[in-house]
Amino acid sequence: MAVPAITAEWICTRCGATNRKLVPIRLTRAADRCVTCHAAHVVEADERPVRWRARLEE
Repeated sequence: MAVPAITAEWICTRCGATNRKLVPIRLTRAADRCVTCHAAHVVEADERPVRWRARLEE
């Protein structure tokens, strides 16, 4: 059974690359790595439905 998901788009705080990750609809926070510099980030839902806030993972 498929899980409904949305696209979380976020900007890497280290290199500025745009990244995208599919996350289940019910989640408001996820972990991901930049596809360009591989920096680990925590991404959180923002007021805009697609663009999420990102911060480097500690």
